Amino acid sequence: MDTYKKLCAEFYDLSKTHAPPDALEFHLSCLESAAEPVLEPMCGSGRFLIPFLERGIDIDGVDASQYMLQACHNRCQRKGLKPILYQQLLQELDLPREYGYIFIPAGSFGLITDSMDAVESLRRLYRHLLPGGKLLLEIETPRAKPEPLNKWHESRVTRPDGAEIVFNALPMYDPKEQLQRDVHRYELFMNGHLIESDVEDLSLRLYEPVQFRRLLVATGLTDIRVTRPYDDAAPTGEESAVIFRCRKP
Repeated sequence: MDTYKKLCAEFYDLSKTHAPPDALEFHLSCLESAAEPVLEPMCGSGRFLIPFLERGIDIDGVDASQYMLQACHNRCQRKGLKPILYQQLLQELDLPREYGYIFIPAGSFGLITDSMDAVESLRRLYRHLLPGGKLLLEIETPRAKPEPLNKWHESRVTRPDGAEIVFNALPMYDPKEQLQRDVHRYELFMNGHLIESDVEDLSLRLYEPVQFRRLLVATGLTDIRVTRPYDDAAPTGEESAVIFRCRKP
């Protein structure tokens, strides 16, 4: 895997320690109309998974990045939690049990940019749902493309040991393909000295809601609803993200 490497995982874990409260409460509330166990594919360092575990919910996590999974393990260990985590690509998902509730928050599904991989990923998710199981996916739309384009953006985080990770991103966007492509540069500084660096190319596919609905229908999912993030309101067409809710028959 060429993205979400060591410095990226550290930066992510420090800058996105906690899930947004409205998003977390939404996904927890959706479990009330579904059944355990729960699966969070693309779980990253656990900002959603860990609050589920803390509530005693039977949840497994999957991610393609060994560094993100290690960060999740470390955070769980500090809290006395024992997560079940798997390192797999979503399009290769093959787990030993099925789930009553599967959710992918924060637009992470868009990281699967190859169209055939996206189709296969949905098939794999379908296969891992129990009959009647519920699938929730947050999808970013073309309104989410970053502004300004073709200009470097910088942000920084400080580690507990005082080292600083400087993150620079150069976003680009292809409107025809609805594909965002970013160059990400991570630099680790200790006492003002550059110690380590990583450069990654990250791509993200953005979807119009009608496009993604067709993929869900083709997968065999039913009771498909699309809403604005974290409430029951219908989209207006101006949203940068929408949530799809559906079920396996």
